[in-house]
Amino acid sequence: MRKKMPLRLLFVFLSVALIPVLFFSAAMQLYTVKIEKKDMEKRIDGNLNTSNQGLEMVFEKYTTILYDLCTDKEILNMVECINAAGDEEDENTRMLQYRLKTICSLYEGLEGIMISLTDGGTVFYDSLNSSSVSSPWIEKQEIPEREKGNVYRGISEPVIDNEKEVYMFQIAGKLEHAGSEDGNRGTAAIFINEEQICKVLNGGGYRQGYLLDGETVVSSAVKADIGRNYGELMDPDTNRYTCLPNNTSGFIICNIQPVRAYKDLLYIQYLILGIIVLASVFVVSIMAYLIKKPYQKVVNDYVEAMNRVGRGDFSVRTTVKTRIIPDMGRIEKEFNKMVFYIRSQVELGQEASKEQKRAQATTLEAQIAPHFLYNALDMINWKAIENEQYEISEMLGMLGDILRYSVKNIDDMTTLRTEFQWLEHYVWLGNVELSRKTKLKLQVPEELMELQIHKLLLQPFIENALKYAFSMKGSDDVLMVGVGLAGSQIHITIEDNGRGIEEGLLRKLNDETADMGEHVGISNVRKRLKLYYGEDAVVYFESLLNSYTRIHLFIPVRTEMQSNG
Repeated sequence: MRKKMPLRLLFVFLSVALIPVLFFSAAMQLYTVKIEKKDMEKRIDGNLNTSNQGLEMVFEKYTTILYDLCTDKEILNMVECINAAGDEEDENTRMLQYRLKTICSLYEGLEGIMISLTDGGTVFYDSLNSSSVSSPWIEKQEIPEREKGNVYRGISEPVIDNEKEVYMFQIAGKLEHAGSEDGNRGTAAIFINEEQICKVLNGGGYRQGYLLDGETVVSSAVKADIGRNYGELMDPDTNRYTCLPNNTSGFIICNIQPVRAYKDLLYIQYLILGIIVLASVFVVSIMAYLIKKPYQKVVNDYVEAMNRVGRGDFSVRTTVKTRIIPDMGRIEKEFNKMVFYIRSQVELGQEASKEQKRAQATTLEAQIAPHFLYNALDMINWKAIENEQYEISEMLGMLGDILRYSVKNIDDMTTLRTEFQWLEHYVWLGNVELSRKTKLKLQVPEELMELQIHKLLLQPFIENALKYAFSMKGSDDVLMVGVGLAGSQIHITIEDNGRGIEEGLLRKLNDETADMGEHVGISNVRKRLKLYYGEDAVVYFESLLNSYTRIHLFIPVRTEMQSNG
């Protein structure tokens, strides 16, 4: 006990002291994580918007180049002349090739231009190979047709330039005079180096992303990823992926946000929290030890004093310890008063024990009277038999049984079977006394006959019924007792077919606090029920004037057998 109590006090002190620290640390942790999460969301939104704006600028730049090309009068005239000349190569073709070369040389990232003629032929310039005659890649490209607007397409097959793979984007549009939509003059397509797009998506050293055409990657910092399915490249444990459609091109911008920094922050937060907890435990433990030391000495002294009192030494008096703990003066005073009170109570108990022994002796002496009464009844019974007064003999026998049953161990338990046998005798004698023929009917299943109840628990109800229920001497007076089980309780009903109970009296009978007047037996039954069963026992009455009275008694089931003798 001496060792356990200080440990418990220390534990309580630590708990009380550490709860605010842990609460504050956890709150700061959650707040920091929340701020970091919001910051990450802002970074993602900022990266997507920046990438989208940069992509718009890139496409606007090259779309303007394409528009100037498709509406340039000189180029349109050259194309018309070439279309009119057919397959014959003429000066217009060479002039157009030179013009395409000039345009490619003016703009960084423009790797080629191709014009598709109406007869299916093409005029192109390959800036990578500096050739207008042959190209290993540009001649293989197809220009998708579209009625209106430009077509944006990412080419997933790389072009080899000096043993280096180069990926392209294609923007195509129709050749037309400004403000005119008549005739089909052909289609123009420009080829942009994918690096121009990649710089926008992965600029600044902190932005990473893909450009998707549906589910296919068409631009990436890792060139091996181009042409692959986006779902195959996702690594949700390492990165967070957020997408935004580009309205101009129809492509989808996918931002890649590494979550390692976020996880590292969480780790650092948990580490700091652990350090705070350990430091707090250490500091609070030292403080608790220094604080509990004087209290422990006082507690040990009190435990020793209480142990001596427990062994019967009531001469114990605690000394004042206000020097150690100023507030202990009151405790010292009350403890000494308690020891004095216990001593006086023990002395009273010893005196009461002596009185109880004297009362037991008196009780044994008083048992002479019942034995004398039983012997007298037995003698009268034999006299009645000698004079052939058999009815009187039967009455005396039943009266003797009732006296023995009622006087002997009144608080004992008995079975329903024994109680009902006694009640049958009681009703028989009551009929003789009142010159009636009241019938006692039992509705009790055989399997419930061995259930336990306290002796004489039903007698007051039977007595009241015999006295008050039947106003006339009739042959159809019936007292019916039924027994059943209601969950874990025995439900006993006592019903008569007598004159019933007035409403005012019925209310008093069902009110446990009411003054029962002459119905003392009912009040005593209630007291016995509370004594035996506490709040688990319930009794209430119901009645209809000139019809019946029914009493419901609920008591807990008890299966243990107790001796009656």
